[in-house]
Amino acid sequence: MQVLDFTTGIDCGVRGNLKQFSPTGFSPVADQLSTWSIDSLAEISFRLPPLRHDLRISSLVAPFLVEEAWLTKQDCWVYLNGLFVYFSSITEACEISFAVSREMISPRVNRLSFVMPNATAPKELNRGEDIRKLGLAFTRVAAAQV
Repeated sequence: MQVLDFTTGIDCGVRGNLKQFSPTGFSPVADQLSTWSIDSLAEISFRLPPLRHDLRISSLVAPFLVEEAWLTKQDCWVYLNGLFVYFSSITEACEISFAVSREMISPRVNRLSFVMPNATAPKELNRGEDIRKLGLAFTRVAAAQV
């Protein structure tokens, strides 16, 4: 299992290192700068070095929206190792950021889960032939001790 480096983080673009973190629910093909979630659940797994302080996790995301239809926001629930840590209704490209206690971090494998119940296929909204359930485009995931 890949160690999440505090300096480099996870780059989700075409030349990035997302695939090293056992992603599920992400497109197998990245865009130049980002990778779309393609289901209502997207997850990455990672290890961390021993921590002396709590952790701040952040992610740069952009939502799939079709305002002419009903899709005006992407709700996103975030879980770390199955425990709820963050919620946001995302209406524009932004950074989501949240702190987690170092006691929540496993010395082995950690699983960061993004649950997006509004993920929708463009085809369902008559916006092309894409049948992937798009939720958020992830550009970067990073962590730092606080």
